[in-house]
Amino acid sequence: MINQKNFFISLSFLIYVSYFFGFYLNENSIGSGGYNGDISWIWKNFELFQNKNLLEAIKDEDFFGNRTPLIYILNIYLNPFMDNYESYRFSIFIFSLIGPIILYKCLEVKFKNTNKEILFLISSIILLSPYYRTTAYWGMEINYAIITMLISCYYFIVTKFDERNKNFKNIFLLIFFSSLTIYFDQKFLFLPALVFLKIIVSKLNLGFKIYTILSYSFLAIPYVYLIDIWGGVVPSKTQDANPNTITNIDRLLYDFYFYHLGYASTIIGFYLFPLLFFKENNLFKTIKNFIKNKTSYFILLIPLIYILYLYNTVDYKFYTVDEYWVGLGIVHKLAITLFDNLKIQEFFTYVMIVLSWLVIFLFIELKIRDLLILSFFFILSLFNWPLMQEHFDLVITICALLLFRTKLKLTNQNSLFLILYLSVFLIIANVYYFKIL
Repeated sequence: MINQKNFFISLSFLIYVSYFFGFYLNENSIGSGGYNGDISWIWKNFELFQNKNLLEAIKDEDFFGNRTPLIYILNIYLNPFMDNYESYRFSIFIFSLIGPIILYKCLEVKFKNTNKEILFLISSIILLSPYYRTTAYWGMEINYAIITMLISCYYFIVTKFDERNKNFKNIFLLIFFSSLTIYFDQKFLFLPALVFLKIIVSKLNLGFKIYTILSYSFLAIPYVYLIDIWGGVVPSKTQDANPNTITNIDRLLYDFYFYHLGYASTIIGFYLFPLLFFKENNLFKTIKNFIKNKTSYFILLIPLIYILYLYNTVDYKFYTVDEYWVGLGIVHKLAITLFDNLKIQEFFTYVMIVLSWLVIFLFIELKIRDLLILSFFFILSLFNWPLMQEHFDLVITICALLLFRTKLKLTNQNSLFLILYLSVFLIIANVYYFKIL
């Protein structure tokens, strides 16, 4: 009979096998993969940077994308497999295997007393993400920021933020990699902001704090230059192609997308739900304390007031059928898949918003750092259109495991539940996009 250790290792091995098998089958579990997906404009960007000098390419009116040109620069100068798309695609597929390795190192440091096979299994959840997998298979952009975020998390965990720390090396690497995340994806702004605040309010000596301010200021210069050239945080062509997304100062005059807050809560709640069972405090005790706490009634009032606002000010059909053809996350997809009646879809969505809000606050229990990190994603949802689940995928899970102050405990049971939960999500995502593509 197979023992527990071998079972966990075997299960991890199966996840890795599924990752390789997905590449062989040309898996497209988020809809934007495939030969006609996002790579069609990404590869044009590569050709642009190969055929023009750096400054000309950055300023070129055909440069399109939601991120800085850093991934194009790095691949053109450092990736020896840029001769054709297939070799490039394979190189990113292999490169993305770095993700679970770094996550394992982070877990190993943070959960020192946990069995290695459990840590290895949990680290493989990256390879169950439909977004991470599809990006790896089709050479898209998301995984670079995920990997630099994980490296930043590692140095965040191992760095001592007190007067005993005399080592500038870890601080430098933490600042450097957290800054890189923005150059790979602007939506990761919360990470350098968190690191900056952590250092500034810590007991580190004044020299570290001055060093931090100067380092972040220096590393921000290239991005400030890009904003000046583009007139916004993304290239001009992207701004023109996405008039609904608030990407420059002029567009701040537009109305924010307040109806996104509810959908953002359902996506965040989706990723935090399985981690409720990882909390060091017993879940039933957490729920009991939540019920006893008078603040809980105020917390529950917030989504109810918000839903009342939505019901009276937002035309559900207009935003989810007439104007919105993509995005809004798994709860919206479930609503339109399970129910034909728009009223039932709307009611289902509102119920899930309340339940998701409850999950979020049961998990973080009003811990300030956790609340600030999640607040960033709620604020981000006000600016982005369309609101996509990929804006949250893996990031919320990584934050909960590595950055939140909420104490977690990794056990055999909750680890297996998380793997099952994410595996079912991956299967559903594949089935869903297989049917509609």
